[in-house]
Amino acid sequence: MYSHYEYLLLKRFLFSKKTDGYISIFSWISMIGIMIGVSVIIIVMSVMNGFRDELTNRLLGINGHINIYSTIGEINSIEVKEIRNFNNSSFIYFPMIETQALLISGVNSKGVFIRSYQSDDLKNKKIISDNIVKGKIYTDKANEILIGYATANKFNLDVGSKVKIAIPKTDKTIFGNIPRFKTLFVSGIFNIGMYEYDSNFIFSSLDITRKLLLLDEGNFTHIEIESTNPSNVKKNQQIIDKYLSSINPNLYSISWMENNSSLLNALKVEKNVMLLILVLIIFVASMNIISGLIIFVKEKNRDIGILKTIGLDQFSLLKIFASIGLFNGIMGTFFGVMFGVLFSLNIQSIQKFVEIIFKTEVFSNEVYYLSSLPSRLDFIEVLSVIIVSLIISFISTLLPSFRASKIDPIKTIKNE
Repeated sequence: MYSHYEYLLLKRFLFSKKTDGYISIFSWISMIGIMIGVSVIIIVMSVMNGFRDELTNRLLGINGHINIYSTIGEINSIEVKEIRNFNNSSFIYFPMIETQALLISGVNSKGVFIRSYQSDDLKNKKIISDNIVKGKIYTDKANEILIGYATANKFNLDVGSKVKIAIPKTDKTIFGNIPRFKTLFVSGIFNIGMYEYDSNFIFSSLDITRKLLLLDEGNFTHIEIESTNPSNVKKNQQIIDKYLSSINPNLYSISWMENNSSLLNALKVEKNVMLLILVLIIFVASMNIISGLIIFVKEKNRDIGILKTIGLDQFSLLKIFASIGLFNGIMGTFFGVMFGVLFSLNIQSIQKFVEIIFKTEVFSNEVYYLSSLPSRLDFIEVLSVIIVSLIISFISTLLPSFRASKIDPIKTIKNE
């Protein structure tokens, strides 16, 4: 790629003494700028990937991939049996009852969602059963509930604590409309790491909600379906909808993508916009390569004139100065990738260290849904960042390199 004399000139320009060499404040600024830009892109993209994956996994873990509802508000036992008879080995069915309620403990109260499953079904939802930090899952036929750690902390509740729940339905009596209340005991506390659910959801047996909602035995508000391939949800939903229409036209389905479409679209748009902004950071940092090379060419006018006088051609000069600028881009990209990858792999440790040092909460779970900062490196994206950074760095070297190759040796030596 380089002839012997081109290699010697390149080495001389890059590694000469600091007083007349290219290793100057401009080269340092350009390398540091590109390093920061590349590392920030990798860190931000890995956090966004981790956040999206964690959010999706937790949403899919606690919610069904496909939910079956009825336009009349409840699914009877015959329909439930027929739906369960749909022979598909990739589907797992979770009939359930869900309603809003008011949780009351002493003088404190809070609006919550009650989800009721058979205890065996709830044990099969690993995101709940594997994240019980105290106690156990409730027993069927018992007045017990399972609550999140955030709710337990807010109301100062523990296993065995007594609470009351009231639902937005009333019974008419001679004294007027009286809300339906139920006294329950905390059987366990869960922490799935998603504040939205740890603070707003409680789980109870089916008998409790059936009595509160006056549902017939064997009836449910909807049925959750989990599949082995959540990404193939649209195809599965079409199959289920076709089967539901043969059972009862009142039955319909909603997928997890439809329920969370605004969130998924927001994450996608945010990722694309953030990538564009961060690429512009690299572009701005690469401007330092242009300014540094232009200053360097100006300082080396006399040397360039002499080299051209003794026979160095324009292409060799173009190649030498482009390589000098590209060297800064390569070094900045290399150290940026190293720093970004190391930071992304240890981001939770860094988060804890910063919180200890500054005694503040860096990643508020009330704001960001999750209780810890997630990160997932995508090495295809890292490779893409490297390629884009090197391309931008190379393009930045062309203008000053071309300018150096066009210097008139006679005018230069005469002026010197």
